[in-house]
Amino acid sequence: MSHPPAPHASPGEEKIGLARRIFGGLSGRLYWRTFFLIVLLVSASLAVWFQSFRVLQLGPRVEQTSRQITSLIDLTRIALVHSAPEYRTALLDELVKREDIYIYPRVASDQWVPMAHTDFTRRLTKSVDARLHEKLDFAEAVNGRPGLWIGFRIDHDDYWLLLDRSRIDSSLGEAWIIWSVLATLLALIGAAIIASFVNRPLRDLSIATARVREGNFSHQLSETSGTQEIREVNRGFNRMARALQDIEQDRALMLAGISHDIRTPLARLRLEAELSVPDAQARHDIVADIEQADSIINKFMEYARSASPVRESVDLPDLLAKIVADYTKNPDTRIRMPRDAEARVMADPLELQRIVVNLIENARRYGRSPGTNRVELDIGFAKRSTEVCLSVRDHGPGVAPDHLPLLTRPFFRGDEARTAAKGTGLGLAIVDKTIARMDGRLEVSNAKGGGLLVRLWLPRDPADSLPPPQL
Repeated sequence: MSHPPAPHASPGEEKIGLARRIFGGLSGRLYWRTFFLIVLLVSASLAVWFQSFRVLQLGPRVEQTSRQITSLIDLTRIALVHSAPEYRTALLDELVKREDIYIYPRVASDQWVPMAHTDFTRRLTKSVDARLHEKLDFAEAVNGRPGLWIGFRIDHDDYWLLLDRSRIDSSLGEAWIIWSVLATLLALIGAAIIASFVNRPLRDLSIATARVREGNFSHQLSETSGTQEIREVNRGFNRMARALQDIEQDRALMLAGISHDIRTPLARLRLEAELSVPDAQARHDIVADIEQADSIINKFMEYARSASPVRESVDLPDLLAKIVADYTKNPDTRIRMPRDAEARVMADPLELQRIVVNLIENARRYGRSPGTNRVELDIGFAKRSTEVCLSVRDHGPGVAPDHLPLLTRPFFRGDEARTAAKGTGLGLAIVDKTIARMDGRLEVSNAKGGGLLVRLWLPRDPADSLPPPQL
């Protein structure tokens, strides 16, 4: 059943989706989450503090500015009233030169713009009016000239007092911006430092945990630095790592002892059977059972192997050719692989050989072609920028789709496999475990046309210059 194609997202939706993925990825990490929370907390605290400071200092600013304006108006009135008319022009010029105060006669034709109504200006005009006991006109521009204009009256004459707005209304805008930027920068730096202090012990613990998972128990965390809680966590982790190392050593020693103790009587049994059993068929069956028991022991030892492989550059087609040459001597096995293929991977050659042998043996047990009882395998290579894929496909009955995810579980064998061959169910489990230790991955699926398809993705040798990817 076909489904209609999904509608394409618009560029805006794609940008929003990308932003959400980026922010989600950052906020999902403890360092960035802590960083953002600290920045948000500090920024909110600074905003509240600045707002409180602004509100608290608004009253004193209004009072100081009102006192300056009323003083200037009173002094101007006194100077003009008590000066002789012939000296008023000189007095006005002196006010301009010394105090930067301009006095202009006010006429009816003046075009003036009332002062903008803000909390500061409303409180300022109210305070000035209360001090002078009269209603004054405040303007921010007269006849197109900006400034702080105050209309007042001397006797029966109207005048404009022009003051420098920055002198009277000493706005703290620039200072606020500078302090806000500095406070924000300090908040960012402090948040980064605090977040790093919080994140560093967890990062070290994560690295140590990854090394323990890879089988390296030698990495120890500091038990003397950091807070008491961090020291206790590190101390507990180190004890756990040492205990796991002891358990691993005991397990390896026990498995080696079991292998030795079981193989010794098996060898005696085989020798006794070859010398004491007269019937050739019975002798052959006994020897086959002993060899199968020895093979099962090898499988258990191989699955229990925990040492990390040493990775080196391996010519994958050359390694496969040597293994295939040994198997093609069997008349019931046919393996096809491309000639003159080139692919180099970073792997342990011995471990990689065991992986390939396990895949071929798994196909020999469970992947025989129906009707012919022959094993037909197709081996191929696919190359990517950082990976090389080795595919092994048989032409057998395949595996039920619901069993595919279970094939890499230890001791699991499908119903078809149980009736077709005898085995431990460890083949693909060994492959999956070993390939993971070499930073590779395993994919298992049913091939088109029948059969099981196994893909091994291995790290590509960085020094290998390969042509464009082959599909």
